[in-house]
Amino acid sequence: MARYILQKAGQMLITLLLIVFIVFIMFELIPGNPARIMLGMNASQEQITALELELGINEPLPLKIKNYFAGLIQGDLGRSIRFDKPVGELIGAAAPTTFSLAIYAFILIIVLSVPLALLAARKQGSFFDNSIRFVTETTLAIPPFFMAIILMLIFRTTQLGLSSGQGNLASPGFLRQFLMPALAIALSRVAMAMEFLRDAIIEQKRMFYTRAAVGKGATKSRILFFHIFRNSLVPFVTVLGLILAEVFGGSIIIEQVFLLPGLGRLLVTAVEARDFPLTQGIIILIAIVVIVVNFLVDLINQFIDPRIRLSDVKSEKSNLWTQLSYKLKFRKDIKR
Repeated sequence: MARYILQKAGQMLITLLLIVFIVFIMFELIPGNPARIMLGMNASQEQITALELELGINEPLPLKIKNYFAGLIQGDLGRSIRFDKPVGELIGAAAPTTFSLAIYAFILIIVLSVPLALLAARKQGSFFDNSIRFVTETTLAIPPFFMAIILMLIFRTTQLGLSSGQGNLASPGFLRQFLMPALAIALSRVAMAMEFLRDAIIEQKRMFYTRAAVGKGATKSRILFFHIFRNSLVPFVTVLGLILAEVFGGSIIIEQVFLLPGLGRLLVTAVEARDFPLTQGIIILIAIVVIVVNFLVDLINQFIDPRIRLSDVKSEKSNLWTQLSYKLKFRKDIKR
């Protein structure tokens, strides 16, 4: 296991370095003088020259790359032009709100999707199954920002779940304040999580070991929870990994609707102010989150299903995209 973790950590580091390099080059390829773009057309030549010296704009590209990566190793993401503060400090102040909202929404997705999938799979083809799937797939078609507006209208009279526009997991009243933003993010993703888990459970119910367990006298509940459900977790966890990365991105958008002081507002401010260092820092953080989530998904899948060989990193079940393709193909064969 230690060897596998080190191997995956090495791949994760290489991927991150490649993403950072691509992001840096993309900003370098922006036409025009970056200093003039950031300061605007009304800036004086002295201001532009000072910013060029501060950012090292006129330095050779290899030296720029070297200095940027050297700064990253030391935890220096540069200095914000808009706020005149270190980028790391600004991101550190805004990130707790975004992460708290994403975690809250992710927990709601699991809490809602797991019992619904279990019930729908047990009553496959019934009125309950069809009704649940119709409702969840309807919410899937509603964009999160529009769902946020609907929830605001629904709870307008009672003020239930209205966000105060600040706070994180450690804040008093967090569950109530962030209820609506978290629901707006979660409801549109519950359908995806529930469908994959439901289909995986139905597929596992057809396996030979299920009939063997029935023949040995195991109860339906024991077969469902200790055999079928556990074997269904590999595709479910894989999908949850994708959903978690998507939830993080959705949190950035929803923050704008509810005026939450998180990374979303900070990113919009950075883009509007043409603050390249701050924009780069936020993009790199998002990349880190996605890479770490994929890494954790692989580790959890290894723990859940010992049949997945640790040495085969690119095997069908440990590879995220192969696993999704595998599940999508089998969904066509499942009776609705």
